[in-house]
Amino acid sequence: MSTITQMTPDEARKFMEGSKPDSFTLLDVRQESEYERDHIPGARLVPLSELPDRFDELDRQRPLLVYCASGGRSMAAAALLQGQGFEDINNLVGGMSAWEGDGAFGPMELGMIAFTGAESPAEVILKAYAMENVLQAFYVQRADMAETMERIELFMELAGFEDKHKDVLYELYTRTSEEVMSREEFEDVALRNASDMAEGGVPVGEFMDRFPGAFDSDHGVLELASMIEAQALDYYLRCAMRARSEDTRDVLQLLAREEKAHLKLLARYMDKRD
Repeated sequence: MSTITQMTPDEARKFMEGSKPDSFTLLDVRQESEYERDHIPGARLVPLSELPDRFDELDRQRPLLVYCASGGRSMAAAALLQGQGFEDINNLVGGMSAWEGDGAFGPMELGMIAFTGAESPAEVILKAYAMENVLQAFYVQRADMAETMERIELFMELAGFEDKHKDVLYELYTRTSEEVMSREEFEDVALRNASDMAEGGVPVGEFMDRFPGAFDSDHGVLELASMIEAQALDYYLRCAMRARSEDTRDVLQLLAREEKAHLKLLARYMDKRD
């Protein structure tokens, strides 16, 4: 398994100055509007929401230096690239904010829950439902804490997306499981042994405690949501590769497609609010 190297701005500058321009890929995973406002010279733009469809455009033989606005989306992108077999991956800690001399948080690394590969489709779906529920509850909680109607609406929209994901998961369960359960019974089973992990294994409360204030703006809210969705996509793709059952693999690949669609939707929201 490759490792992801965390580079400070000084380390990144030293790396870039000591390398030929065509010997590595400087990858900007922000939105196009962010890139147009300002970017590191020589950077190639591949927004996080488009990255899962554009892996083949990147040279696997070259080191990658990935950055975003504050280091969160780039870390999620780095994990996605690692899961697809890229080996020499470097993340710019603090992103453009740190590059330009502003204060920056440390590496924003998200968790990853265990998956043995022996889970049945039903077990995968139940676990996924529980994680979706945690993230939805987080968004509802943030809506309750919001001070403006616009912020309340944003968080409730995000919570609504998770509700649709939960609908899909229940429908998928009814198609793949021999056991017949009502929606209420299904949810009770899914949440009975649930942890505080959200999609892709992200402990949302712990993450927010580590980075207070990092995602205060509407743009920051959407950045956080994008990081979590990218982590979920990475989780399902990795699990699909390890699944021992073809049925389980099919379920995981379907869940990955759901997360990819959600990631693109969040990117559109981010563009609208830029």
